[in-house]
Amino acid sequence: MSAFSWMHPSKDSLEYHLKEARDLFFKQRNAIKAEAAIRRCLKCEFKNDEEKKMVLELLALIYRSQQKFEDAIKTYERLNDTYQAGYCALLKGDIKRVQRFWHPVLERQPNHWCLTLYGLVTKQLQTCPTLLQVRHYIETDIETIIDARRTDYLDNLLSYVEFLSQFNLETPKMVGRALMYSGKLDIAGPYLVRGQAALPNDPEIYFHLGQYSIFQKQEKDARVLLGQCLLMNPHYRPAAELLASITP
Repeated sequence: MSAFSWMHPSKDSLEYHLKEARDLFFKQRNAIKAEAAIRRCLKCEFKNDEEKKMVLELLALIYRSQQKFEDAIKTYERLNDTYQAGYCALLKGDIKRVQRFWHPVLERQPNHWCLTLYGLVTKQLQTCPTLLQVRHYIETDIETIIDARRTDYLDNLLSYVEFLSQFNLETPKMVGRALMYSGKLDIAGPYLVRGQAALPNDPEIYFHLGQYSIFQKQEKDARVLLGQCLLMNPHYRPAAELLASITP
């Protein structure tokens, strides 16, 4: 049975405040109120280390979303999570601390993605990532960098898209999608087009091009692109729903 499995937790319990913090942060997108709620969790008694870890991880994430990188770093240090501590130091621009935090990570796993990410954002790339590393990390990193307003990092990373495409042909599509979802429409389009050129038989890229066309208020183009997606995969439900939502 989970430590948080009660049906009706009391309002002064850890479970109650943790659920409140999660709802405020993930559903209502209110990091300030979520931070206040998670601080109430810290006043509760922890039954085990796992409960404490859950609270501190959420607190660190809330700090990072507010660009309180130093507070996030200290919290991750309490968790002994050197990767995330180094990630926050990177977003803060504290390169020396990044190296200090990530050195033990690379001692344990020499091919860890953090070495590639460091090279991408500092424009000192000397590694060759795997297909799965690019697929797993690149979109989240782009979105996080944009949220942190690190345009310098974003520009440096984007300069390597062609190189990364050698290891994962979906790179332009994933980059364009991340840029589009982050509101960077001015630069997202060309990457999506490059994604279509790299994988012309991929129905997903036509769906994203359809999304992009809608964002650009080009409904006619969107219908064509979404239709192409459904022609290639009639069961692609997101494309069918989006196409149905376009006003005739």
